[in-house]
Amino acid sequence: MKVVFSNSAYAGLLVETQEKIRTETGGVFLGCYNDDVWYIIETIDPGPKSIFRIDYFEYDQPYISHLINKRARLYKSNLTLVGLWHRHPGSFDIFSTTDDGTNAKYALISKNGALSMLVNIDPVFRLSVFHVSPR
Repeated sequence: MKVVFSNSAYAGLLVETQEKIRTETGGVFLGCYNDDVWYIIETIDPGPKSIFRIDYFEYDQPYISHLINKRARLYKSNLTLVGLWHRHPGSFDIFSTTDDGTNAKYALISKNGALSMLVNIDPVFRLSVFHVSPR
């Protein structure tokens, strides 16, 4: 599996991670899937009404849905939701049961499934990328 980030999408992930350094946070990815390559063009922040706690994170769904539709139309070829990411505090590198349910829901959006990424910063920054196939 190959994943290609635009500079702005990668920067968006880094900025959101830095802004919520003490809690979980996340976002969604807009892009496309072509010839076994996932292209991530945009990162959508989680929204102002998201829930940010040290052990829990929840997206502001109305905000995300609105922004996905707005941003996708900025491109000649409409972008689609290709995945999501979130950060676990500390060095927790596995999905929780809640994460598994969220991943399964996002994977059903496309016949190609979805990407799900975990961001960690302890002890160093790392990005773990997973493909979730539609069930």
